[in-house]
Amino acid sequence: MLYYFPIVIVMGLMSSHIVGAFICQWVFDISFFSSTKEVFDPENKDLIDAMKVMQFFNAVGTFIIPAFAFLHLRGVEKPAQYLKWQNPLSVVAMLSMLIMAFAMIPVANFLGFLNEGLYLPEFLDFLRVIEEQTLRVTEQFLIMDTYLDLVLMILLIGVVAALGEELLFRGVLQNLFLEWWGSKHLAVWITALLFSVIHLQYHAILPRFILGALIGYVYVQSGNLRSSIYLHFFYNTTLLIITFLIQHSGIHSSWEFIGTEQFLIVLFSMIVLGLFLFKVPLSKRD
Repeated sequence: MLYYFPIVIVMGLMSSHIVGAFICQWVFDISFFSSTKEVFDPENKDLIDAMKVMQFFNAVGTFIIPAFAFLHLRGVEKPAQYLKWQNPLSVVAMLSMLIMAFAMIPVANFLGFLNEGLYLPEFLDFLRVIEEQTLRVTEQFLIMDTYLDLVLMILLIGVVAALGEELLFRGVLQNLFLEWWGSKHLAVWITALLFSVIHLQYHAILPRFILGALIGYVYVQSGNLRSSIYLHFFYNTTLLIITFLIQHSGIHSSWEFIGTEQFLIVLFSMIVLGLFLFKVPLSKRD
């Protein structure tokens, strides 16, 4: 059945790309059907807005639709039960996810700092080109002039990305690997590796790998996909809010790099994550 998985992902990505491209052509007069240099010009504001729309459609087509399509092909009659998505989180569980999201930031920054020293083999040099281009576009993506821009980015990166990625990676792949090998640890780490690699960002491969595993263990410990979705959402959203506040002089720019040089903060954050990981409150709403 696994060979169906890349097929539904490719079909979902292609379909969503076509739909998104037509909408961008109509609304922004930007063509994603060509390979001209304009498509990769990060200074073009209409292009950036169009790429945000494309990212939305691609996220839906790459993660959300394939997850449910694959479950349907497997004959899963109750997707919510398979995904462990039945029970709402308690208030305490929600607060736990929020605190863990805060603690993940300095750890991620520290891992990103270590990532800079990792050797990139020559045959993977093409990743540097892709990454440089991606970083240029991402910088433009994250320019938020108004509160409306912030809200739209939270919807795109906080809600859609967190929901889609957790459905596909933790909800489908991690459960699938657990069925195959019967080892929750192997399932968590293989899923985290795929989660890290698929983003094609070498500078962030280590933090995505470790934090992906952390989210995977939260899913295992809680037995509730809502936990991993909310943790992912809170983490992404917190980063967006920090970026917004830095851009508007609400906080010092050093907040963006917290944890890269303050090892005590990193150590404290790791302790907090460890304590909460094994004390994740479960299930029903208070």
